[in-house]
Amino acid sequence: MNELRMRRGAAVCMAITSLFVPTLMLAYYDQVVVLVEAWWLPVSISLVGGSAMALLLDASFGNGRRVGPLSLLLGVANAAAVVLWLVAWKGGAAPSTYGSPPIWPANTVVLPAVVMATVYRPRVTVTYTAFVLILLATAQQYVKQGQLGTIGYANSLLTATLVGVFLTVEYSMMRALRETDARRDRILAASANAASRAARTAERERLDAVVRDGVVAMLRLVSENPADAETRREAATALADLDGRSAPYRPPLHVSARESVLRLREAVNAIGDDTMIDLRVDDPEIEYPHVLVESLVDAAAEAVANAVTHAGPGSSHALVGVFDAHLIRLRIVDDGVGFDPDRVPPDRAGIELGILRRMREQPGGGAWIDSSASDGTIVSLEWRRP
Repeated sequence: MNELRMRRGAAVCMAITSLFVPTLMLAYYDQVVVLVEAWWLPVSISLVGGSAMALLLDASFGNGRRVGPLSLLLGVANAAAVVLWLVAWKGGAAPSTYGSPPIWPANTVVLPAVVMATVYRPRVTVTYTAFVLILLATAQQYVKQGQLGTIGYANSLLTATLVGVFLTVEYSMMRALRETDARRDRILAASANAASRAARTAERERLDAVVRDGVVAMLRLVSENPADAETRREAATALADLDGRSAPYRPPLHVSARESVLRLREAVNAIGDDTMIDLRVDDPEIEYPHVLVESLVDAAAEAVANAVTHAGPGSSHALVGVFDAHLIRLRIVDDGVGFDPDRVPPDRAGIELGILRRMREQPGGGAWIDSSASDGTIVSLEWRRP
């Protein structure tokens, strides 16, 4: 999704910058230790550098879902580095010969706010930015004058104005990206539903052709030739149903367990006949909501299709499950190459829309994927009667 890409991109840029800035301060080590205890520099670099590295790794190699908490962690690390500077301060002001104040977090404290703006509401980002700028201004007063003053706060006010403009633009951009993603999700969902309807329509057309070429001919023969009255009447009724002259068809509100299993087998066998199917039914007459059965069949078929396509040559796959009065539990299992679910982008329509969201939108429904490289995949589909 565009929102996720923006979030990860901001996290990578800010994390790299947060790692680069403190390394420059090693060249000013002699200036730093004049003002603060020697322990402050390695401790502050470790705090900010460790947090920035965690953010960089998640944004670069993870799924990006932990960017928000890790940006908060980076912000806390920057604030802690400034607080610790006040603790380690020896009491003297920086000589006028210093070209730059040696509080190096002054160059990184606002960077986490850029990442926060891609995840959290403005009040979180604004609160953090205001707090760290006031904290930094306090520390800079002591660096420049050796005592509390006003010039540092004036500089922070100017910084806050510039940061505010940037964050306003960023929030406007994120809102536009979220609206674009929402439209994309609606289009993908509509496409998935349309594809499902098209597949069912094609199957119905195939069955219609078979019925009309064989069954209808036999029914006409029975209805138009001498036979007992009851047989002719039943044949005429069946012909009216097939020709659409009877009442329009309305799908049932509920589907029995027997019919649910039949539909599930047909959908899986349509993908290929090499999938082992083992389904246990406690009571064939148990009924489930029709819309649930439709979603369950579509999600299971999508999972089986993924196993057939991606598990790799020579792999085996199976569909196992149980249908009882209060629970439906299905497992689509393969022993193929597997994958890392955390590395799958959330905008993958087959997994996100075709399986996870389709089941989770059903009251009582849920779906989970367990997999790892070279260790196969298990897709779990469940429904509990509300």
